[in-house]
Amino acid sequence: GGMLTTNREEWAEKARLLRLHGVSSDAWRRYSEAGFTHYETVAPGYKYNMSDLQAALGLHQLERLERNLRRRDTIWQMYSLGLEGLSGLVLPEPNEPDTIHARHLYTVMVEPSEAGLTRDDLMRRLKELNIGTGVHYTALHLHKFYRETFGYQPNDLPNANWISERTLSLPLTAKMTDADAEDVIAAVRWIFGRD
Repeated sequence: GGMLTTNREEWAEKARLLRLHGVSSDAWRRYSEAGFTHYETVAPGYKYNMSDLQAALGLHQLERLERNLRRRDTIWQMYSLGLEGLSGLVLPEPNEPDTIHARHLYTVMVEPSEAGLTRDDLMRRLKELNIGTGVHYTALHLHKFYRETFGYQPNDLPNANWISERTLSLPLTAKMTDADAEDVIAAVRWIFGRD
């Protein structure tokens, strides 16, 4: 899930258009008391309109936004400090100055020639230690739809392949405790032979 916010009206209007299949007028406006009006699809779009239930949940989540951002940032910093210096493990770059990062995913890259193991090896070993990880993201051209629809071959985009084969996400949620984050750090360091 997620939410898009902006203080630029032209971006907001574009997002409103795209969220409803690119249709120029939503159903509320088309069937208002003024009577039915025809609509036009003016751009390719998506079905991203928010339900009342999603809106209610979103309002409730907004109350916790700052607290959750701070918590996720704390875990992010713990990971960055605790995993620093592991040969073959590339950590995320620091954010740009004057930006607020959502800390949605803590992605690392495993360089097999330096680490002595692959990304999948690390994921398997963490799973054995009851630590879940994720692949965010597999390069699009490697997926069946893009291969079959556009004729992509795995070697067509070597840089995307390189990143896709090495990247994984460590657990990151505002509900994690410091002890949870320390467990992840200790497990990764142990697997890399550093503790």
